[in-house]
This record gives sequence, C-alpha cells and structure tokens, in this order.
Amino acid sequence: MARSTLDRELQELDSQIQRLGFLVDDALEKSLDALATGDLAQAGMVIEADSTIDSVRKTVEEHAIRLLTMQQPLGGRDLRFLTSALAIAGDLERTGDGAAGIAQILLRMVPLRVGEGASTQTVGDTLISEASTLRGILELGRESRRVLQGTMKAFAERDVKAARYIWEEDDVVDVRYHLVRHDLMAMMAGAHAIPTLQNDGKALQRVTYLLWIAHKLERVADHCTNVCERLVFIIEGENEIIASSDR
Repeated sequence: MARSTLDRELQELDSQIQRLGFLVDDALEKSLDALATGDLAQAGMVIEADSTIDSVRKTVEEHAIRLLTMQQPLGGRDLRFLTSALAIAGDLERTGDGAAGIAQILLRMVPLRVGEGASTQTVGDTLISEASTLRGILELGRESRRVLQGTMKAFAERDVKAARYIWEEDDVVDVRYHLVRHDLMAMMAGAHAIPTLQNDGKALQRVTYLLWIAHKLERVADHCTNVCERLVFIIEGENEIIASSDR
C-alpha cells in the first residue's frame, strides 16, 4: 500500500473514531435530558441509537484490523494508532452502552413513580430528598459529559497536554459521584429506611436505580481516562499518563 493511500486510510479511520465519539456524546446528552425531564420518548431514542454506535465501533475495528493485516511493515506511530484504535473504540462504545443503560433504567422506573417530595429526610443537619439527589446526579452527568467532550477534542487535535489534564479531572467526577452515593445511601441507612419504606414501599427500588445511574455516569470519566492514556501512547509511546507537573 502506497504511503499516500495509507495516509488516506488512517485519516478515514480517525474520522470514524471521531464520529463514534459524536454519537456517544449525543446519546449521553439525550439520556441526561430524559433524566431531567422524564421524557420517555427521548429515552427510547437513546436505546434505539445504541445499535448505530455498535455498528460504528465494528466498522472502526474492522478497518483497523484490515490495515494492520495489509500494511506491513508499519512505522511506530502508525502501528500505535491502529492498535490503540481498537481500545479507544471499545471505551467509547461502552460509554454509549452506559447512556443506553440510563435510558433503560428510566423506563423501568416509570411504575415506581410517586408524588412530589415522597422521600425527604433530614440526615444530621442536612435535608436530603430524591429531588436533591437527582440534581446532584445531573451535575455529575454534566461533568462527565464535559470530560467526554474534552477527551474527543484532545483526540482530534492530538493534544497530549489536554489529555493529561483530563486524566487529572477524573478526580472531580469521582468526588461528585461519592457525594451523590453518600446521600442516597444515607436515605436508606438504618433508622431512616424503616419509616420511609412504611410510607413508600418502592423507595428502595428507586434509590437503587438512582445509584446505578450515578455509577454509569462515573464510568464515563473512567473510559475517557483510558482514551486519554491511549492518545499519549499514540503520540509519545508511553504506556501510562505522567501528569504534566511531574515531567
């Protein structure tokens, strides 16, 4: 394969990965909108779109494997890009699975809905309710989506400095996740759970589903960290990120 042909193929593969990232970001946006508004039609769109995300991932993998098979020998950076494309596509596809999973949870929660303010408790000096934890989950989702968008921008621009910064930003998502989890667990802890369940037998199920949603959003940043690690590997040949402050 001539060098000019290989360059075109590599550019096409790069574009396919960026398209995959765009589709995943769109799915995450729609799932968060559905979570905020209760729009079940929006949730259904996310679930239906997951098959397209799966298809694009398959396209990326087949393209990368074809180039690895046909083009020998490969230069170091080209080889690192092609092998990393498989891992990056996998992380993006799993992020899309997370968005679809959130949409599926929202559909499962429909029979569990109750009146406004049904589960509100005072834990210590803090008033905690499902509404307040939902706001926390949406903030977590917005932060996770910001990390995803930053990751895809870093990938498109081959910006290693940005990739390292995003890797460090994963801590922000983790903190938001642990705050949400703390509140949800506190609502169901010990003395608080019994009177709540006496008044609302479905409260435990809803809290469990909200915990699942929060976990899926936290995993978005984890997958983005993996993509950033692969980007550093592509450009610099390093197998793990070294924070810019340590270089």
